[in-house]
Amino acid sequence: MVADSFVLRNRQHLEAAKRGYKVVSTNFKQTEMKRLFTLILFYLASQFAYGQACGIYRIEYVGNIDTTINEIVKVYLPTTMFLHGLEKEKSEKAFIETTLTNGLFKVEIGSHLTTPYNDINWLLSFYKKQSDKFKMKISYLENGSLKDKSIEIDWNRIEISVIEDGNIGTLFRFRLKDISI
Repeated sequence: MVADSFVLRNRQHLEAAKRGYKVVSTNFKQTEMKRLFTLILFYLASQFAYGQACGIYRIEYVGNIDTTINEIVKVYLPTTMFLHGLEKEKSEKAFIETTLTNGLFKVEIGSHLTTPYNDINWLLSFYKKQSDKFKMKISYLENGSLKDKSIEIDWNRIEISVIEDGNIGTLFRFRLKDISI
């Protein structure tokens, strides 16, 4: 039976060839598909193993707030989307919230997309073009009701440094010194 199907297949190939059709073996197609599939798997595996997150940077906000206000509930620090001018101040994606511990805050965020910034001066120059001051917000309790306050800080009052921590992307530390409310 196997020999009969082989002979039948060969006759069909001969007849197709006489008519001018190109005859391709199904075994050949299967072999090529296996090679292509293997090549795609190899490519994907190499991308997962050796792919890089080029241009991603991180910001660590560190600071302290001196206040006469009774209780600060939340501190809202700008995301990179806001700093890049992609989000408006009233947008939910413009600020990341954190809390104070003994008047201090410390939070790290990652950039939203890959960018060419790995130098303090380039980054600061770009941010200054987007806004002439660093903007943040706080929410606090006053007489039992929750109130919000926007704070603008001159870029020159922020100490920015690069921290080498061995993780992916450049880490910029933004030290917001002695914010008084």
